[in-house]
Amino acid sequence: MHYQVSISNAAEHFIQLKWRIPNLHQPTICLQLPAWRPGRYELANYAKNIRCLHITNEQGIPVPFKKITKDCWEVNCAGCHELYVQYEYYANQYDAGACYADAEQIYINPVNCMMYAHGRMDEAYTIELLLPADYKIACQLPLIQTTLHAANFDELTDSPFIASAHIQHHVFMVAETRIHFWFQGKHDLPIDKLEADTIAYAQAQIHLFGELPCKDYHFLYIIHPYTFRHGVEHAGSTVIVMGKSEQEIRDEFYDSLLAISSHELFHLWNIKRIRPTEMLPYDFTKENYSTLGYVYEGVTTYYGDQILLRCGAWSWEQYCSSFNSDLKRHLNNPGRFNYSVAASSFDTWLDGYVPGIAGRKVSIYIEGMLAALIADLMIINHSEGKYSLDDVLKALYNNFKEGKGYDEAYYKQLLEQFAGISFDAYFNEVIHGIGKIEIWLTQYLDKMGCKLLENKGEIGLIIRPNPSEKQKKTFNYWLRNYTE
Repeated sequence: MHYQVSISNAAEHFIQLKWRIPNLHQPTICLQLPAWRPGRYELANYAKNIRCLHITNEQGIPVPFKKITKDCWEVNCAGCHELYVQYEYYANQYDAGACYADAEQIYINPVNCMMYAHGRMDEAYTIELLLPADYKIACQLPLIQTTLHAANFDELTDSPFIASAHIQHHVFMVAETRIHFWFQGKHDLPIDKLEADTIAYAQAQIHLFGELPCKDYHFLYIIHPYTFRHGVEHAGSTVIVMGKSEQEIRDEFYDSLLAISSHELFHLWNIKRIRPTEMLPYDFTKENYSTLGYVYEGVTTYYGDQILLRCGAWSWEQYCSSFNSDLKRHLNNPGRFNYSVAASSFDTWLDGYVPGIAGRKVSIYIEGMLAALIADLMIINHSEGKYSLDDVLKALYNNFKEGKGYDEAYYKQLLEQFAGISFDAYFNEVIHGIGKIEIWLTQYLDKMGCKLLENKGEIGLIIRPNPSEKQKKTFNYWLRNYTE
């Protein structure tokens, strides 16, 4: 399979795609465009951005085709050896999971705009980029001159790329992996500090899982001149789009960028390689329902910040600032009395990424993060510091990184194995229940000498005055500040 990509109309943000499908031996073939993308579990209906679709045979003669669903086309290819599919795609959404093109750059998430043929997802793809000679290309895929190479459609869809004459590139090593920083857009980020902090949190994550499962990892940073924050994870890269608000000081912006970067790297293991059964393999044509968002997003949100504190990239004050912001969102959301975090995960496909009606649901990120903190402290407390949630994640990774999916029952079994107690009440009240998270949170924060203090309408996490020796010990276990 071969794709050719170019900018057809920079002023109107259109890219042109030409796709060659060889080795045809059947009377009809169905061409499918994905309806959603991994990392955002809702239907996106990318087909609405396609115009001027034409299909010809190897002789340039048009062949008949018809649309059979909103994003699938059936082509009459009787007697054809090859098909040539050509169309334009509207690339004017400049976030971490979409496509954007103008006179100075082209940025593409292939899952938005590239198709597969039914029954042929496992074939290799090449993507030839027709671009100005001074453009540099940032992507996790192997690059030969101006052509990217993907082993199959899944790898293609998981490999966004940016091409620009102005993109900046910085490379360093973490263990045996090359880490690539790519910067598109003006910025004044302290690159040396960002490198040092990235090494610190990456090493902590590697220590947790035991390995970094790729030889190259790419941070594709897109810097906006206006307020923005969005990141999307991939098997060997992440796209992070950031823009500073007028009120935000430089240190606050940097802390926010570091937090989202740590979060997205943690996804390298949790969701890119540890995946629920319902998402193996991905079905790009419809919803892939799962109640496990509190694991693949909630646990990741928890560790994204906690590891920054653990490795020393963040102070206790920086950690508390982020935690208190999330806690405030939790307490200000009446949805916690109406819908569980598990049910809210199932419903990301319905309204999970918009406010929705007042008080209907909760966030798999926020409530999932609090649920992960509670689970971590339960394991630490009941195992007397011998185990933590780290051990659960490591077991999940070792058992499921080879393409098997886990379910809630197995996750619960691991929590109970390392804690040595039943997690029935935890799942009944924290995961599938409503209105109980802060009760559990208060109880287990106390066990490590912390509490929630309300002052002038603001609530925050603090260390209790004069904590007991046992509380201090639990706090140090929570920080992983001990000799293993």
